[in-house]
Amino acid sequence: SSLVSSPPAHVRSIFENAQDREMASRQTQIASMRPEQRKEQNNWAQKVVRKARTKTSACPSDYKWQRIEAPPGYQCEKGGHLVSDELIAEGKGGIFVVPGGKRDRSKTDVLWGPYY
Repeated sequence: SSLVSSPPAHVRSIFENAQDREMASRQTQIASMRPEQRKEQNNWAQKVVRKARTKTSACPSDYKWQRIEAPPGYQCEKGGHLVSDELIAEGKGGIFVVPGGKRDRSKTDVLWGPYY
């Protein structure tokens, strides 16, 4: 499934400053970063995902987000929601729903959304 999205025009950015925009521009390259850069990027992305939760229906059960590699991004502990690196870089607070709360993080074949 494609993780590329086109947010509706009325959806506003959740980025607050130039640093957010700079970090967003690097999010899709997180896998190739040096360990110290990756840690900084991951910490920033976790903050963005939590911030997006206040603007969307992201993980309404308040589960913690965990970094996953396939597809690259963050999935809630229960497995029902996913925020891809592309959605984080986009900065609009989008989220995918994983039908049935599929917990197999290595095979997220079907995703619904993104929703904003």
